[in-house]
Amino acid sequence: MLVATMGINNRIADDMEFAKHVSSALGKFHNKNWGTMADEDIQANDWADANGGRILASYGSDEDKIWIIKEADGSATTILFPREY
Repeated sequence: MLVATMGINNRIADDMEFAKHVSSALGKFHNKNWGTMADEDIQANDWADANGGRILASYGSDEDKIWIIKEADGSATTILFPREY
């Protein structure tokens, strides 16, 4: 299940460029590109991906920065702003 917070959903509805940013980030996430993160966080995500753990990826900067979190049990993947965590 893919879900987005209300903040993400509202911004997508109001801003086509942001909607493209989210779509691009989802494509990168699907291809195991975890975005702009420290090397140790990328390695942790690679391990989690191979071993069924929780993944947190980060894309963009400033007010366009979004996180995508995939729960360890695979029940949900959530798109959110860091401030919504």
